[in-house]
Amino acid sequence: MAIIKSNQKYKWNFDNIGGCSRVRISTGQDIAHLDELDVKMWTVLSCPVKGLEIEEKSLKYMDRDSDGKIRVKDVISVSKWMTGVLKNPDLLLEGKDSVSIEEINEESATGLKLSKAAKQILSNLGKEGNVISLADTADSAVIFAKTRY
Repeated sequence: MAIIKSNQKYKWNFDNIGGCSRVRISTGQDIAHLDELDVKMWTVLSCPVKGLEIEEKSLKYMDRDSDGKIRVKDVISVSKWMTGVLKNPDLLLEGKDSVSIEEINEESATGLKLSKAAKQILSNLGKEGNVISLADTADSAVIFAKTRY
């Protein structure tokens, strides 16, 4: 493991893999600071939204300009959004498909909207508790089926 310090404020940890230095993402703060990582240090600069092991629907959300590719700027944009709406960005590394609404950062305007939306979705689905999952958000027809207009 090598620690490389640059002019930026954040201290990055790198691993040497196959003769190449690669940044190690091991904390939520690493994700929160991706915008400070020099583009030359990124291992991959783009990838397609189709044909990967990650669900295509999720990748399409990351593709901010809908060009069929996820680029560095897309990853940075999503990382800023995700770390801004969570109280503890380390949750992103747990690999869970659900989150407690209590973990949403209501101090940010976006986090407050997200928290209210999550509570409304659970209410619309008739679910008790404060944990919302990807499955809960997957079908808007089901979410709004019992809603009175």
